[in-house]
Amino acid sequence: QKELSADAAEITLINKNEYHYESTWLHEASAGTINYEDLLYPVEKTVNKNKVNFVVAEVTKIDRNAKRVETDKGVYDFDILVVALGFVSETFGIDGMKEHAFQIENVLTSRKLSRHIEDKFANYAASKEKDDKDLSILVGGAGFTGIEFLGELTDRIPELCSKYGVDQSKVKLTCVEAAPKMLPM
Repeated sequence: QKELSADAAEITLINKNEYHYESTWLHEASAGTINYEDLLYPVEKTVNKNKVNFVVAEVTKIDRNAKRVETDKGVYDFDILVVALGFVSETFGIDGMKEHAFQIENVLTSRKLSRHIEDKFANYAASKEKDDKDLSILVGGAGFTGIEFLGELTDRIPELCSKYGVDQSKVKLTCVEAAPKMLPM
């Protein structure tokens, strides 16, 4: 974009959101150590409008033979297509993980997880009959995201305990990993 003149190429950027986010910070927003809004930045502010046509739409079909991308907002023809989907979280076939666990996948899932954790502390503090299981956090996976999330939780848990008057010794933090070591990549 920086080195191209405005007429050198026609560039169309299609994204389902008006914003992009720092996916490498999702574990921090999930733990609540940073505000999820700090991850966001508007795409329009990062692209040169004279050189890039930015379209907020969801891609519904790619026809490689016809060199066409269909979206919920229209159809776009292309000569060269770059597909940059980001990442997808992996459960490695662990039964129940996809259905019963939070996934750190995007800003919305990180926000939900952070709120869920804080709600658990608030509800525990307000409950007359305390169940320490409500303060048990299980992290599935000791890859980069899992380990970084655990690290953020070790910062966040003392804050939550202080805020809600919870004895920190009641909190149980566990990580499970199928591989024989942490960070198995």
